[in-house]
Amino acid sequence: MQKKKLLTIVVCIGTFVMACNFGGLLTPKTNEVSTIVPTKEISAQSNEGNMISMLDRLDGETCEENPDFTCVTIQVPLDHFDTTNTETLEVVFAVAPASGERYGMYVQAFPGGPGGEGISTGGLSWYPDEILEHFDLVYFDQRGIGLSGALECPMAYARDYLNYLNGTDQGGLEGFDLPEEQQNAIDDARTFVEECIAELGIDPAKLRFYGTDQVAEDIESFRQEVGDEKFWLYGVSYGTAVAQTYAASHADRLAGLILDGTIDMTMTGDEGALAQEKAFDKVLVAVLKACDEDPACAAELGGDALSVYDKLAAQISKTPIAYEFPLPSGEKVKRTFTFNQWEFTTAYQMYSLAGRMLFLRALAAANQGDMVPMARLLHEQAVLDPATGDYLGDPTFSDTMFYSVNCTDDSYYSGTQEERIAKVIETGQASNGTVPRVDGSIYTGLYCAFWPSAPADVVEREPLVAEGVPTFILNATLDPATPFEGGETVFGNLADGYHIYVEGGLHSIYGYGWECPDDYIKNFLVNGELPSEREIVCQWDPSITSEYHPLMSKDVSAYADPLEIFSAIDSELLFQPEYYYSYFTEDTTFGCPYGGSFTFGPSDAGESYSFTECAFINGFAITGTGGYDSNSGILTFEAQVSGKKSGTLIYTHDYANGTSSVTGEYGGEAIELSQ
Repeated sequence: MQKKKLLTIVVCIGTFVMACNFGGLLTPKTNEVSTIVPTKEISAQSNEGNMISMLDRLDGETCEENPDFTCVTIQVPLDHFDTTNTETLEVVFAVAPASGERYGMYVQAFPGGPGGEGISTGGLSWYPDEILEHFDLVYFDQRGIGLSGALECPMAYARDYLNYLNGTDQGGLEGFDLPEEQQNAIDDARTFVEECIAELGIDPAKLRFYGTDQVAEDIESFRQEVGDEKFWLYGVSYGTAVAQTYAASHADRLAGLILDGTIDMTMTGDEGALAQEKAFDKVLVAVLKACDEDPACAAELGGDALSVYDKLAAQISKTPIAYEFPLPSGEKVKRTFTFNQWEFTTAYQMYSLAGRMLFLRALAAANQGDMVPMARLLHEQAVLDPATGDYLGDPTFSDTMFYSVNCTDDSYYSGTQEERIAKVIETGQASNGTVPRVDGSIYTGLYCAFWPSAPADVVEREPLVAEGVPTFILNATLDPATPFEGGETVFGNLADGYHIYVEGGLHSIYGYGWECPDDYIKNFLVNGELPSEREIVCQWDPSITSEYHPLMSKDVSAYADPLEIFSAIDSELLFQPEYYYSYFTEDTTFGCPYGGSFTFGPSDAGESYSFTECAFINGFAITGTGGYDSNSGILTFEAQVSGKKSGTLIYTHDYANGTSSVTGEYGGEAIELSQ
């Protein structure tokens, strides 16, 4: 788990409501508010059209990556803290101007990571109309990422990343407990950094200018360009580091600060890594115990999901599990599931409620001897080509800047390079084996020991006070990536803080449609209202994991009729990782569990399907076409069926009213079924 984007944000993607089901509306513990001066009166820049004129002045153009926004490029100093250095670079900001009376800017330090692009992943859909009416929504790609001069070493990263995922530990405990394993880990980190720097083609001395302190000053440069006296700032995940860094230097320029999934900036890199390991373990255990309380999940995992997980983890740590993976061509390839793949997949499924449910389904399948569902999750989260196992890369995320920013910002111990390495190895020994679960974050320190801009001394930061700035800390007790305790600590140091958190919950809690916390943020931004209580607990239902959906039966004989079969296929498609995590921007094909292929993609109506001898179940293969009409809410399969029986069937599911039907011929009999 030491690889890749540990402090990332996972955005829930899905066509149907079930795919992003975090439950219904909730009732806040309290909805009392105290009125302060209205937002539009606080703002000293309420003149309508201010942002639009600025966009024109800077030759703004529609953002190619995100057409809802207008992109502008500004020149900023390479080093904001040295006026004698006249070198500059370009940073791109994306703006959606207020649709009505303008109150000011609402700037989003949105990307997770560090390494996530802000512009390509930004959006308007999770904001209520009142915010879009009165605020200019602003996203940006921070320096070194995306449109702001991407720094990348994809070849070096892919080699190192795949070496980690596919590596196996055949000696001692799982982890770097043997001297040769420790030396190999050190050598791998050194090799990656050397190859990455060579591939970047940048003067290594300049990497220190890509840390979070410079990013915060880029925001200040944009504020000055716009001319607003004050603005509102939102940070999520790693973005809370950007937002806190800005607030520490420019509190007088903030009308409000919202930190969602909050990082405790007073922690060193090693302290943060160890806290994160504990948080992932805490969330995993809670999810496994929640399975035991769900009758459907308990039935498939024997009522003791934690024991099932530990048994499989111990098994894989000794011997990787061999399995066959179905390809779209109809062929099957032999693969092995390693312990590193196991922990990586587990960790990334812990970010969201629905992701946790998908993990439990894959765990249940693995317990039955089927590793394919877990492999599908691995491919999606690790961004691997299912056919080749190659790393495809995430076009919205800079793996390079994940290391560069982390290693520039934070210290992993102090002393000489050798001393820091020795301390990382020593600390890592506590994580050898299979418990604690989902460990390894501390080993990022090996890479930082070699990174050119890494500090040799311990980096110390004062707690954020933000005098005069109403500050909201949003977090969850089951946030694996930015532990709850960190947000609690930040709140305790604020001069004017409000702590809104979920019992349970996920990584970041704003914008999922829950009244708590969304209404508190809306009321503050639009009406200038602050809660009457300093701490508010949001009650979500579900709060740990989405409702469990049982695995599809393995044989057609388990179903009474074709309607039951198609209903099961309909549901199973929804929970295929390739489908669930898709953005539906292009056609995607995956191999069906028992042979054949299924292709889905965008259409003018919504989604289109085609399938060839696709068997989600033994004895029932379908060939044909279908789709989902987003306007009517109707899904359709038109299929030739082969297997235990043959026939021609049309299946429809009206998601709007919850009805479904099958008509046609099957096994020589006329079929007309509905429910």
